[in-house]
Amino acid sequence: MSRGNGRVFTRKGSSYFWIGYYAHGKEQREVARHVRTGDKLEAMDDNRQQAERFLKHRLGEVVAEKHGGYSFVGPSQMRVTVGDLLDSLKSDLELRGKWNDRVDSTVKKVREKFGTWKAVEATSEVVADWQLALREDEYRDATINRFCQILGQAFKLGIERKRVSTVPIIKHLSEVGNERKGFFSESEIRSVITHLPDYLKDFILFAYITGMRRGEIKSLRWSDVHEDAITLRPENSKNGEARTIPLEGELEELIERCKEARKIKQKDGSVLVSEYIFHDKGQVIGEFRKAWATACCMAGVGTLVCPSCGGQIDANYKCEPCGKEYKREQLRYTGRIVHDLRRCAARNLLAAGVPQAVAMKITGHKTDSMFRRYAIVSVDQQREALRAAQVYRQQQQERSKVTRIN
Repeated sequence: MSRGNGRVFTRKGSSYFWIGYYAHGKEQREVARHVRTGDKLEAMDDNRQQAERFLKHRLGEVVAEKHGGYSFVGPSQMRVTVGDLLDSLKSDLELRGKWNDRVDSTVKKVREKFGTWKAVEATSEVVADWQLALREDEYRDATINRFCQILGQAFKLGIERKRVSTVPIIKHLSEVGNERKGFFSESEIRSVITHLPDYLKDFILFAYITGMRRGEIKSLRWSDVHEDAITLRPENSKNGEARTIPLEGELEELIERCKEARKIKQKDGSVLVSEYIFHDKGQVIGEFRKAWATACCMAGVGTLVCPSCGGQIDANYKCEPCGKEYKREQLRYTGRIVHDLRRCAARNLLAAGVPQAVAMKITGHKTDSMFRRYAIVSVDQQREALRAAQVYRQQQQERSKVTRIN
């Protein structure tokens, strides 16, 4: 076979024509198909001409790529599914210590839509239609961006490993004005904590005081505690940097309680000692959305709504506006979220007069812009600032009068 011309041939045990040609330095072999219909061509004399046309079509794609046309998609790449790419991404993230519950949840949503699709079928237009559909399902643009980010990462890794040759162009939706501004007052968060399961009470209090991310808190082990401080390991930190939190005041009391809860008595009488500071019967704390939603609803900072119309639900889980009845797990939660605790910590530190640089070391923010986005000031803080400015102006005015008299 000439590298430039390719060939049409038959294979033992196959009833179809096959074609062979060179692309990217390797011989590609695939079943010959009708150029227009895509039907496989059976090895009969009257089909040979169609097989040769398909061969010329594939050779034309190879030449077009060399001259700046669309990337050539070989037969092996045609078989790769988006699910295959997501599997590779999961393995890569696990290898780099980047896999967590939140990423797992996001990947599941992408797999739900595209898991069985061939990678070549996930075009830019298809992804754009999916973004619109998610908006219609009332997903926020920021959430849609997280889904698309995972999809893009999967394709990028596929390109790096030469599993695919094309990547859909995915438009990033604007998140301006989409920033959450949820905060807890001191009484609100204390109320939520009283309604949480025992294994979550100190976990949430630690998040409220330090602003540490939930995945980071879950990773904390007793080996990370050194005298009067606790150190977050760099491999468990989102920004890849170690972070040390001094155990002062309420944090010191919190850690002492966790020490008492470290030992778990088993049914057979043996005692399990947890290596994790915060744990659920000795194991890493898993997903707790239901427990969080229940506590927030009982504390009056969250509510369960109808998944169809967003209407209010009565005590029997019946939607008043549309009259539908649901099970508890079918209802949608709306209200404060765990990540709001991070904003609370940032604002509380600044309000207490802590320098921003020190506050950022505690919360783990790497850039000033992101910290300022979290440390949103309240109306009361703005009012206090205006009062202080007024006092300052009055003092300046009094000084000016004294100067004129002299």
